[in-house]
Formats: sequence, C-alpha cells, structure tokens
Amino acid sequence: MRSRKRIIITLLVCLGLAALAYYAYLFPFYEFETNDYEASREKLFSAEYLKTLLPLFIITGLSALGIVLIIRLRKLMLRADGKYSRFAARQKSKKAKAPKQKPVPFMIVRWLIMIVFSFLMIWGGLLFGLKMSSISIPILSCPWNTEQMTESSCYYLSHLSELFEMPVKSILIFFGSTLGFILLLGRAVCGFLCPMGLIQDIMDKIRRKTKTEGISANEKVYSVLTPIKWCMVLLFIGLCFIGGNFCNFCPAVATSPILAGMSTSLYVSGFLMIFALIGGFFKRRLFCSVCPLGYIVGLFHKVSLFRIKKDCTACTECGACYEACPMGIKSIYTEREKKDVTEANCIMCGECVKCCPEDKALSLTCAGIKLYTSSRKDIMSGYAPRKK
Repeated sequence: MRSRKRIIITLLVCLGLAALAYYAYLFPFYEFETNDYEASREKLFSAEYLKTLLPLFIITGLSALGIVLIIRLRKLMLRADGKYSRFAARQKSKKAKAPKQKPVPFMIVRWLIMIVFSFLMIWGGLLFGLKMSSISIPILSCPWNTEQMTESSCYYLSHLSELFEMPVKSILIFFGSTLGFILLLGRAVCGFLCPMGLIQDIMDKIRRKTKTEGISANEKVYSVLTPIKWCMVLLFIGLCFIGGNFCNFCPAVATSPILAGMSTSLYVSGFLMIFALIGGFFKRRLFCSVCPLGYIVGLFHKVSLFRIKKDCTACTECGACYEACPMGIKSIYTEREKKDVTEANCIMCGECVKCCPEDKALSLTCAGIKLYTSSRKDIMSGYAPRKK
C-alpha cells in the first residue's frame, strides 16, 4: 500500500514538473528587458552592478520572510498547545547547552576549499584573466557565466544537440574533463567544490547561530524527498531529448551569473532558489538531496577515489552518523559486514566521521589514504576536564 502511494505521488510530481517544463518560459520570476551575458571588471565595480544584483536581493528578502513566517508559525503552535505541540519538548530542552566541539582541521580545510573555489568559479576569470573554458566539471555552476574559470557540464549534458554541434576536439575535451572529475572525485565535488553546496552550508550555519530548531533527520523526510529527486533526474534527462531548457529550473542561475554581473532572466529557477534557501535553512543540504546532476555523478561512486570506510567491529550502532548525515544515508550505521559504505548519495562532507564517537570506526579515504578518521578525543574535546 505504501509503495503504491509513493508511485502515485511520484507520477503526480512528474506530471507537475512536465507541465512546468513545457510552460517554464511563461512563468518569469524576474525578467530583464534585455539579457546581458557579458561582464567586465568595470561593470563589476559600478552602480550598474547593483541593478544586476536586484533579483538576488529579492530572492534573499523573500527567503528571509519565509523563514521568519515559519518560525513565527512554530511559536503560535507552542502558544496554542504548549504541552502537546511537537516543538514543546525541544523548547524546554534549549536550556541545556551541549558542549562545543573544537574545530576539526579537516572541516576547516573543506570550508576553505569551498570558499576559494566558489570565488574562482564566479569571479576568477573576470578578475584574474584566467580562463579554462574547455574544462568542464560536473557541478551546478551556471555555464551562462562565461567569465568563470571553468565551465560546468550540466548545460551540455542536458543540451546534447548543442554539444554535438561543437568541434570534435571540444567534444573530446568536454567528455574527458567531465569524466576525469567524476572518476577522480565522484560526489566529493558536491562536498568540496559546488557553490550551491557552500550557500546551503552557510544557511545551516546561520540557523545554528540563531539557535533555530531545524528539521530532524528521519526516514519520513527522506521518503518525501526521494520521489522529488527521481522526478528531477527524469526531468534533467528528459529535456535532453525533447528539447527543453533545464536551466529554467536550476537554482544556480540565480547566483553564479548574477553575482558575476550578468543580467539574467529568471523563470521557475527563481522560485526554486527561494525554496532551496528556505529548505536549506531548516534542513541542511536540502537541494543536494534532490539535485539530479549530483545523483548522476554519484552513480560512479564505485570507481571514485574518495571512499567512506567502516570498521564494523568498532561500531556500536549508536546512530550518530545517520543523525549527522545531511543526505540521510542510513546504511552507514546499519551495515555490519562491508568495509566500504560509500553510496551514490554521499557527498563526502565528513559529518558522519566527525560525529562518530568511536576511534577509527569511520574513515574518509582518498586512493586508500585516510584523510579523516573518527576520534573519541575529538568528540570529548568540548567537555571541560574535571577539577581536582
């Protein structure tokens, strides 16, 4: 009965996305009179740049408004039924502060890589004159932004007709560079390189700093996201053959080209960016859970150099790794035999390793070399030593 319900929901979502795909050009969120896909240093430091950022300001403002309204709604639920409301127990437990874990070097490095790479992907070519337009990486950094250092592969993978109109040499470089990134890094590009990933992680940091209750990781949440993910994958692949434009649905269109100083019209992508920001605030990496290109890249996890390894004898099945995983990968703690617990959904963020309380139970490796290993000492670093 439950599987039948999921199939029906999936079909309805597919029909809805198919209708949006067909009429996407009729739903402009924000439209410039004339699109300008060229940027320059002079424009980047001019008053005209603020006009280019206007759609992003609107999206940010609407997202902030949505977040405030949701928080307000929670407070009204508590006021109406403070004893039995689902937020009542959490409200009471706010007084008890959990110890703050010391910064982990691996996480510091990951954040630095994300920040630097996002900066280079948006403004690198514009500011430093470095262009590698023939090199494509499989992340949703908008290819309309021609001033970035590299191109993303999503556009040409969803517009195969345009790809095969290019010279043979360019086609070979495209497939070579894309496959190279996929085989070498896998979904580590999502955890380390993707600008959309950085934006979502920043939203999660803001939520934690404001001490706002997020959406707890549970199977019900992921059972709702799974049909949406498959619909997005079908939409991404389907538009390759029927001649649509997936960029009309991609939230990255509202960030990368606009930040680089390009006047870009937004359609359904503008609305989806609002939902991505609001959802990313309450549920970490929400868009990553439904990102079609990320999942397609993840299908090659068997040949990626990055792996998540588990010592099943050290695991106590506490479930901390599952609770910490932004992608909701449950098998990482239920697996009792295999050493390699890497899955297609894993973005190699290292959160499971960070929160594991057992020494060497979980490890993130690259080509067999351990980059980050779980440590009880790291977990206990937030607790003050006893006074004698």
